[in-house]
Amino acid sequence: MNAKEKNIINTLKIVSAEQDKLSRAAQKDNQHMAALYALTIAIATSEAAKIIEEQSKEIDTLKTQSTVAAMNPSSIGRCIYILGSAMMLQYSIIAELHGKYLITPYHTKESELLTNLRLIERSQAVFIDDAQCAVFKA
Repeated sequence: MNAKEKNIINTLKIVSAEQDKLSRAAQKDNQHMAALYALTIAIATSEAAKIIEEQSKEIDTLKTQSTVAAMNPSSIGRCIYILGSAMMLQYSIIAELHGKYLITPYHTKESELLTNLRLIERSQAVFIDDAQCAVFKA
């Protein structure tokens, strides 16, 4: 949830609480129409805040799921060359995210895996024979 959404939710909750107070005060003064109006606003703003909170949670969940679903386990661990690269170095794919490969040089130790990463477009990858490279597969 971003700051704008949090601000909107807080504002809706404040409006709801104030309208609830106004509704109670109007009931005490026998101003039934004003009480009904204030109560309607209090309920509507409270429900709106709840809906925004729920949708924010659902969006965060969907973002997480789409990132996980975008990973193609059949490509992870495979060796590639980078198309158009002057140096024909071998790389291993360690993740696929949103149509791109996260790669590391082929002979990288797993303990050093995160020190030399690159993100390339899928179209830049040229796969090498699977039998040669199964470094990071379990």
